[in-house]
Amino acid sequence: MSGAVFYVAAMSEQPDGGIYRYEMRESAAPVQVGFTPVPNANYIAFSPDGKYMYTTCSVEDAGGVASFRIEADGSLVPINTCAAGGRSTCYVITDPSGKFLYAANYSTGTFAEFKLDNGRIVERTQLIQHEGKGPNAARQECAHPHFTGLSPDGRYLCVIDLGIDAIKAYPIDPEKGLDAAGAITSPVRPAGSGPRHLVFDRSGKIAYLLNELGNTVISCRYADGRFEAIETRSTLPALVNVATKAAAVRLSADERYLFASNRGFDSIAVFRLDGKGGMERTSLVLSGGSSPRDINFLPGGTMFAAANEFSDVLVFFDYDGEGGLTPNGLIYKLPRPLCVMWR
Repeated sequence: MSGAVFYVAAMSEQPDGGIYRYEMRESAAPVQVGFTPVPNANYIAFSPDGKYMYTTCSVEDAGGVASFRIEADGSLVPINTCAAGGRSTCYVITDPSGKFLYAANYSTGTFAEFKLDNGRIVERTQLIQHEGKGPNAARQECAHPHFTGLSPDGRYLCVIDLGIDAIKAYPIDPEKGLDAAGAITSPVRPAGSGPRHLVFDRSGKIAYLLNELGNTVISCRYADGRFEAIETRSTLPALVNVATKAAAVRLSADERYLFASNRGFDSIAVFRLDGKGGMERTSLVLSGGSSPRDINFLPGGTMFAAANEFSDVLVFFDYDGEGGLTPNGLIYKLPRPLCVMWR
C-alpha cells in the first residue's frame, strides 16, 4: 500500500489548523507530505468519484463547508467555501450523484443542503431545523444534529440527532435533492442515549448506532428509512469513575469486528459481530492520549489510528485482522486532530 494517502483534520483557528496529508510507506512509518490550511476543520468527506474533498470549516465566525480538488498526488487545491447557516458544523457527506452536499450544524439544531457543480459549492439550497429536546438537560436542551449519512441504497439521508434521541431519514431525489417534508423518524431508546454516529454493513440491512451520552452501541435492522433495534452493548467496563462519552464507530473491512471510541475513559472498545446484529465486546484498548474523537483504519487495513484531540496526538496501532490492536510506537503531534479519512 506504499503511496496510498490519508488525511487528518486538525481543528484550530491558528495557521496550523487544517488538513494534514500523509503517505503510507512500505514497512515504514507514514510520512507527512502536505498541509492545507482550513480554519476549524473537523470532518472530511469525498465526492463519489474521488475527485473532490469537502470539509467543515469556519466562515465569518460561524459554521461552513469548503471544497477542494484532489490532484494526482493527493494534494488539495482550494475551490471555494460557503456558510452553513448555523454553528458548530460537524459532519459533511455528498449524495450518491455528487450533486448535493449535506452538513450538520450541531449547536443550532439544523442541517444544510448545498448544490454542487464540478466540485464547486454553488449555493446553500435548504436549511432544515429540527425541534424538540431530551431528558438530559445539560446536553439535550434542544435539537443537536451530529451526523448526515446516506443509506446504502442512496435513497435516504440519515440525520442523527443527539438532542432529540432520533434518527431522521429524509428521501433524496438525485435531481431535486432532499424532501424535507418526507422525513421518517426512528426514536432511539432509552431516552437520553444521545445518538451520535452510524455505520452500515455491506448488506445494507444492519446498522450500528453509537450513542454518545449512553456510551452504547445499538445494532439495528434497517429497511426503507426505518431502524429497529436488535441489541445494545456498552462501550465501557462495569466500573467507570470518570465522566466519559462515546465518539466514533468503525467496522473492519471483513465486517467481523466493530470499534468504538470512548472520550474520558480514553479507550477503544472492540466488538465481535455475528453479521445478524449480535455483538460481543472482546477487549478495551487504551487510545494513547486524551479524548479519541475519531478512530479509523489506514489504507491497507493493517494499521489503525486514534485522533486524541485534547492531547494533540495521533496514535497508531497495528491491526492483526482478528480484532487485536497493538500500539506500534508511532505518535504524531498535531493540533487537536478530529478526523482521519481516506478515499
